[in-house]
Amino acid sequence: MGSESAGHRLGQIVLHSPYLRLAVLTAAAATVAYLIGGVLALVDPVPAAITAVVATRATFHHAAKEALFQVIGVVAGSAVAFAAISVIGFGPATIAILVLASFGVIRLLQVADPRSAPYAAMAVAVTVILVIGAQMSPEGALERFLGVMVGGACALVASYFTSRGKPVGRAEVELSTIQNELAELLNDVAQGVQMTLTPDITRAWFDKAVYLRDETMRLAVAVEDVRDHRRWSPAIHEFDLRELERQLRVTQVMAARVLAIASDLNHLIIERPAAGSSHELSPLARVFAAAAATIADPTNESAASETSIHQALQAADDTASMVVLGGLVGHAQRITRLGEAQEDEAK
Repeated sequence: MGSESAGHRLGQIVLHSPYLRLAVLTAAAATVAYLIGGVLALVDPVPAAITAVVATRATFHHAAKEALFQVIGVVAGSAVAFAAISVIGFGPATIAILVLASFGVIRLLQVADPRSAPYAAMAVAVTVILVIGAQMSPEGALERFLGVMVGGACALVASYFTSRGKPVGRAEVELSTIQNELAELLNDVAQGVQMTLTPDITRAWFDKAVYLRDETMRLAVAVEDVRDHRRWSPAIHEFDLRELERQLRVTQVMAARVLAIASDLNHLIIERPAAGSSHELSPLARVFAAAAATIADPTNESAASETSIHQALQAADDTASMVVLGGLVGHAQRITRLGEAQEDEAK
């Protein structure tokens, strides 16, 4: 019973840790590739295992691209190597020619974007040198070539399981989580402005808003990566990706507005603590609640009433406070309008 419980806990750790999951699946891919190479007579197990390690990635589309680089390296590099060896033999000059040829092949075929092309060329060069080897022979090259093919196939299978779900689907789940947390934060603000506010409370709101803004930026980078590599995976559909990008743009603006609200409130309470206990912010509760409802459910047609807005502005007892409250209302209304515009586009 104890061993089963420990095994279950270990499985849960591996399942929920991307780093450990990638490590375990990479090791599994290399092991399977080596075993296949040992069973099949025409497959060299060492290149198979090495290719499986090199090509396994955290996402399927990255693995597909890397596996293609390995195959290109074998085919193009072998042709160059045979020509070079037949003229000058195998030596330092041949190695230099193979590396230069790898960079040339990647640039001519344009299989990688300019930023990743040098790294792709390096990976191809490693594979070429590995396949050719010091003992050059057609039989040996064929065995290593088939080993690379087996290793690439094992890497693709392993990479499919490194990340659960499709790339766009995973991003949609993360985006939905961010939207829900933004709505929860605005609801907290809507309830908080009706009570006594302290700098500790508003600072916690500000820190949470900064975190959500950063998470939105991180997700934007991930979605851009999916866009750049969409041709490498049949699971990435253009229509779904465009819809995701549209929702992401709206959420980025909402996150920025929520951060502005939290920042303004934090500065107001720090500079004028009396505003937190005088209930002059309480009329803003409906405005923030409407904005939160819009983020959580774009089909929600609730909006801040003009009366509550005027009450919030009239409650300000000085010009500076009026400017701050006006800005808060503006941010909240902008969030509401974004949600309504998003719903209209969906229709």
